[in-house]
Amino acid sequence: MKKLLFALLHSTCALKFVAWLNRRKVAILSYHGVNDAEEQVGHDPYKLHIPLHLFQEHLDHLQRNYCVISLADFLLAKRENSRLPDYSVVLMFDDGFQDFFTVAADHLARRKLPATVFVITDRMNSNLLPNGKSHLSGRQVQELAASGIQIGSHTCSHPKLLDLPFDELRRELADARTAILSHTTQEDIPLSYPYGQTSEIISKLAQSVGYCCGITGSLGPNDVDADVFWLNRTTIASDDDLATFAARVSGLTWWIGRLRVAIASRNRKDGNGSFSGLRINEHRGQ
Repeated sequence: MKKLLFALLHSTCALKFVAWLNRRKVAILSYHGVNDAEEQVGHDPYKLHIPLHLFQEHLDHLQRNYCVISLADFLLAKRENSRLPDYSVVLMFDDGFQDFFTVAADHLARRKLPATVFVITDRMNSNLLPNGKSHLSGRQVQELAASGIQIGSHTCSHPKLLDLPFDELRRELADARTAILSHTTQEDIPLSYPYGQTSEIISKLAQSVGYCCGITGSLGPNDVDADVFWLNRTTIASDDDLATFAARVSGLTWWIGRLRVAIASRNRKDGNGSFSGLRINEHRGQ
C-alpha cells in the first residue's frame, strides 16, 4: 500500500511539489552496504544492503533533481551562515562495510559525487564473511581518504552509548577519532552515533573530544538553524524503489512520520488507544 501511494505521487509529480516546499532544507541520506550481486544478502533483517541497480537508480534521481554536496560543505555553510544551493543533499554510509570500497566508491567517483563513510574502527582489518558484511581495512580507509572520500567515526565498537559509563563512553569516542586521524590527513572528523542514539551529555562530550558534528537517527531534513551535534538523517532501505526513494528525499515520509506521531500522541491523550497506521521511517538497527 505504501509503495503504491508513493508510485502514484511520483507519477503525478506531486513529490516534486513536496521537494520544492523543502528545497532549502538539507537531507542527509544514510546508506549502509551496496550489494553488487543480483541476489539479496542472505540475512538482512534491517534492510541495510541495497542492490547495486537500485543504488544506481537513486543516484540517477539525485543527479536529475538535487544538488549533492559534501558534509564538510554543509557544515562550512552553517559556520559561515552562507546559503547552500536549493535541493541540497548529503550522502553518508554507516558501518564502514567493505563493499563501499569495492562497489559504491567507484560509482560515486564516476559521477563525481561526494560522500562520507563512517567506520567502526575496531572492525578495521577484521576477517568477516565476504557477503557485504566485511568491513573496510585500514589500507582501504587510507585509499578512500586519499581519493577525496571523507572518513567519519561510528565509534570503536558500535555500542549503545546511552548504556556506557562515562569513562568508557569517552574512550569509545576519543579512541575512534584518534584511529581515523592516524589513517587520514583530515582535520575534521564527523561522528555518526551508533543506533542513532545520543543525549545532551554524549553530544557535549563528542564536541569536547574534537568531533565536528554528530548525526542522530532522528527522521527528517535539517534546517539552517539545526544543531550540528543533533543532525537528522533519512535512512534508505535496501528495498526502496525509485518512487519510495523520491518520497524519502522529498521529505514526504518525514511529514507522514510527524503526522503519525501527532495522531498517536492525541489518541493517547484522548484515551482512544495508539495509532497503527503507516510506519514510514523507523531507525534500522545501525
